[in-house]
Amino acid sequence: MKIRKIKLNEIDEIVKLLINKYPNEKIDIIREHTEWHVRGFPEFCLVAEENNEIIGFIICHLHTNNLEIEELYALKDKEWIYKSLILEVLNRIPRVNTITIWIDDFKELISQMK
Repeated sequence: MKIRKIKLNEIDEIVKLLINKYPNEKIDIIREHTEWHVRGFPEFCLVAEENNEIIGFIICHLHTNNLEIEELYALKDKEWIYKSLILEVLNRIPRVNTITIWIDDFKELISQMK
C-alpha cells in the first residue's frame, strides 16, 4: 500500500466514491467541497492505493491549532487503512491542540481501527 497526495485529476473518482457514501447529497456540492480541500490543503488530502487503485482516502484541513478530518473513506474490507491515513496526516502537520473528526459512524470507525 502506498499513501500519497490526492491529484486534482482524481477528484471525480473520489467524488463517485463519496456519492455512494452520501446518496442524498448533490454531486456538485460534493465535488466543490472536495476540490476546495485538495487545492487548499493538498498535503492533508491523501489517498491510499494498491496496484494503482484508490482503496481509501482522507480529506482534511488545518486551522491555526485545529485539524479537521472532513472525510475518511475506505473500500469495503479495506477499513484497516483508516489508521494509516490518520497517522500519515498527523505526521505531516505541526502539533495541534484539537483534532475534529466529521464522521457519522464514529463508533464503527473506532472498532475497525483496532
